[in-house]
Amino acid sequence: MNSTSQHITRDHLQAALDACHMANRQGYEDAKVYLAGLKQSIEDASLIITDCLGDLETYHVTDIALINNIKSQLELVQTEFKSSFFETQNNLETKHKENSRFNITLFGRTKAGKSTLMEILTHGDGSHIGKGGQRTTRDVRSYEWEGMSVTDVPGIDAYGGDEDDKKAESAAIYADLILFMITAGQPEGTEADWLVKLKRMDKPIVCVCNFKQSIGEKVDDFRLKRLLDNPDKLNERMNIDGLSEQFNKFLHEQLPSEHVEFIVTHLLAKYASQQESYASKKDELEKVSRFALVEDAIINEVYTNGVLHRKKCYLSIIDAPLFQQMNLLFDFSSNAHSQYLVMQDKIAQFEDWCTSFNRGQKSNISNSITREYNKLRNSIPGFVEMHLEDSNVDEAWKEHCQRFTTQANLDKLFTTVQTRLEEKIAEMLSELKTEMDFSYTWQYTNTLGNYQFVNWKRVMKWTGALSSAGLAITAMALSSNPIGWAAAGVGAAFSLLAWLCDSKENKLRERRLMLTQKLNESIDYAEKKSKEKTIGWFNISIIKNENTVADTLKMIGSSLLALSASERELALGYSKNHKNISKMMIANIFNALGLDAPELDRIECVARVPGRRVAIVVNGTADLPCSVHDISSKLGNKETIHVVKWQQGKPAEEQLAYLLNYFDIDLEPQFMQLDGGQHTIVYLSNSNFTMEEIDSINLIQQIMNIHIILRK
Repeated sequence: MNSTSQHITRDHLQAALDACHMANRQGYEDAKVYLAGLKQSIEDASLIITDCLGDLETYHVTDIALINNIKSQLELVQTEFKSSFFETQNNLETKHKENSRFNITLFGRTKAGKSTLMEILTHGDGSHIGKGGQRTTRDVRSYEWEGMSVTDVPGIDAYGGDEDDKKAESAAIYADLILFMITAGQPEGTEADWLVKLKRMDKPIVCVCNFKQSIGEKVDDFRLKRLLDNPDKLNERMNIDGLSEQFNKFLHEQLPSEHVEFIVTHLLAKYASQQESYASKKDELEKVSRFALVEDAIINEVYTNGVLHRKKCYLSIIDAPLFQQMNLLFDFSSNAHSQYLVMQDKIAQFEDWCTSFNRGQKSNISNSITREYNKLRNSIPGFVEMHLEDSNVDEAWKEHCQRFTTQANLDKLFTTVQTRLEEKIAEMLSELKTEMDFSYTWQYTNTLGNYQFVNWKRVMKWTGALSSAGLAITAMALSSNPIGWAAAGVGAAFSLLAWLCDSKENKLRERRLMLTQKLNESIDYAEKKSKEKTIGWFNISIIKNENTVADTLKMIGSSLLALSASERELALGYSKNHKNISKMMIANIFNALGLDAPELDRIECVARVPGRRVAIVVNGTADLPCSVHDISSKLGNKETIHVVKWQQGKPAEEQLAYLLNYFDIDLEPQFMQLDGGQHTIVYLSNSNFTMEEIDSINLIQQIMNIHIILRK
């Protein structure tokens, strides 16, 4: 341990590490309690999908493939819900088993100096220090320093280093403290992106800037001489102020209120000071390296907040991804519900159209049948006169009927009816797809990289697959046209009575009347049967298929509604768990500050946006027993602390108005009750929400345990 840290003795540090070791068990046990709460939330949400799966059997949809597809998609979401518990549990167990020592994880771009730092802390021979542009560290490796475990991970953002990034992030999950390293020169925006990711993983971070000026390979090298001759100009050459300004400019794009200070060091100079070949320049190299500042920062952080960081690491293994998924689930739920509303609106329009269409088409078909048979009726007088004395009138009438296009004309009419329905269905589905695509606006950003316990890259697409399955209905497979029904019976053989009359004139007159009557009766009967069969066909083929389309869309809509409800249920459950974990973090801070347990009773809840803002809700007019600065310094991320004085029992509208005013958000909320009044959705509309507003609304959503949907 460096002499500059003598105010914290080795015994003091060891005592702090012993306390961290004891906190390891407590942090693990506390986290398991919240893991159980997470499991219960997942089970509650899963039940909604289970009920929906049972309800799917009640729909009269004959497309088994579609039903099975919807079931499989819902079951996929259900499975992902459940698998989240096991992944989180595995992370928790891994931390408990493999990280018995306080863990410091090094994080930075390739060639930032992580391997050089390892050589310094282990007094190595330099074999791990990279040459040129190579990636030195390709795997996670750990070593011991001052009774702590230091983890060196692959450099981030290397070309072709996606696998390295994943390894680095996975290792960061288990870090009690992050040492984030950059090099002097021109910082890059991606470095700020990674720092934001680590902050959202709720990691306490010490930021270090490594000045990488070469010192030469020999003690008499002119580069070393130049470095040591002008140590006072080192800051000027480093341009630390400009570097800090540029880095924080990148950082402010995502965290507007954040400001990072870097501890500047010359790692290569520190490493050289430990080598025999540079023994004559040891003290000078030590001084110019400024490495004592890095040691002091780490040791002071461990000594001051090590126990809190140790416990927090366990809680964050659950809470950081939980918070991320909570927000994604709220987004998914609102989108699924939006699609459900689009679906319901389109179903209502389709059913209204069908009612009007069916009434009009039945009347049109009936009138068309009558017109076609009237053509036959009008031809009867001429036919009778021509065939009055024919002995085989039946055959003549059949030939006569065949000259008319009754059957073809009605067949064309039925085909037109079918086509109009098919066109309407196609038009409706096209509109529905467009409108649902428009409402299907996932705001998915993988803000924590691989640090998540649900594979949302896969699950987020399931609703689209579900919708596509339903919207893939094209022209319905309608039953066959009533071809052959139109003139059925008209040309059927009928027997003419043989009768005797006293005179030929009377016989002809009676035969004319009888034949005319028989032909009209035959046409009347055929028309009646044709209409009966046509209406039967219409009910079976047209209306039944209309109902099939409506039922199919209702089934998809019901699935979307169940999905939305299950996602909302899980998001609200996560929100409660997140608040409980956040309150536990505050309780740990109270304990570290020596405050009695009853002081915690003043706090109703703790809402939090990890790494950015905290809202501590106190009952009535109670004050916190400590300063917000004390809490912020112990959280390890310089988070803005809000103290919200809360009065229970007031209507939700009044509470929301109070919170919107507290966070200076001048928007008019719109309330909606869903899921039988169990859940409350609030719509807030604005043309452009700032990040501060989004964070504030997130805190309000947690405090009130409601779902707030932002509309532009």
